Amino acid sequence: MTIETPARHSQPRGRQALQRSIAWYLRQLSRVLNVLTDEELERLVPHLTERRFKPRQVIFATGDPAERVYLILKGRVKIYQVADNGKEIILDVAGKGDVVGDMAIVEDGERTATAQAIDETIAVSISWEDFSHLLQQSPRLGMAMMELMARRLAGMQRTFMNIVSKPVSARLADTLLSRAEDGIIRLGLTHQELAQTIGTSRETVTALLSRFTTLGAIAPIPDGYRILDEDLLDDIAAGEVPVSPRHPVNTPASTMAG
Repeated sequence: MTIETPARHSQPRGRQALQRSIAWYLRQLSRVLNVLTDEELERLVPHLTERRFKPRQVIFATGDPAERVYLILKGRVKIYQVADNGKEIILDVAGKGDVVGDMAIVEDGERTATAQAIDETIAVSISWEDFSHLLQQSPRLGMAMMELMARRLAGMQRTFMNIVSKPVSARLADTLLSRAEDGIIRLGLTHQELAQTIGTSRETVTALLSRFTTLGAIAPIPDGYRILDEDLLDDIAAGEVPVSPRHPVNTPASTMAG
């Protein structure tokens, strides 16, 4: 899919049809843009520029001026900060249909985190100036963006509070529960990326996932896990059932296997 507008010599009718087609696609893709009217969406399309990013390519970095907002069409983007000890802490992972760079509205014009492509990523971007103008013209979009940023800020606060106040097993269980849908956990992250999300090491995440499986809380499936005992996973997330990444879980099954 290309977002660039047709050449000037194209027939107006063909250009309008293309813009309507792109507008329809964007509405289906993004819950945020879904609040716009047809007319607002069609006015938006000519301001969009398609961008492609390779894995590990930085989209914007901490300290950069907030110049553009991105809508992800394909791929995944991680938003992270670097702690004083040099470790990355992943604040969010954006995927298809998600908006990246919108936090500039509360960042005082300067990026406070880095956005980096995880996979081959395709996005459309709009200048912050044009996006700000659109926000002013559409109260519905402004409200949708406020709700989006409120959820994102709450998620970031939850991440930092968990790192400060919870043991690593509780942080991992809480993250798994937050990614669960109908009893299925689709990670969408490597163990290393998951470790950066909860402030620990890849080895610890791998060991704890094995412990959770042995306890019967989860079971591995392709691309993730199935929750077998949600109450147990809740208790681990609350810190009521401590699980050590260093010591195997002593269960009858593991004892018999030994």
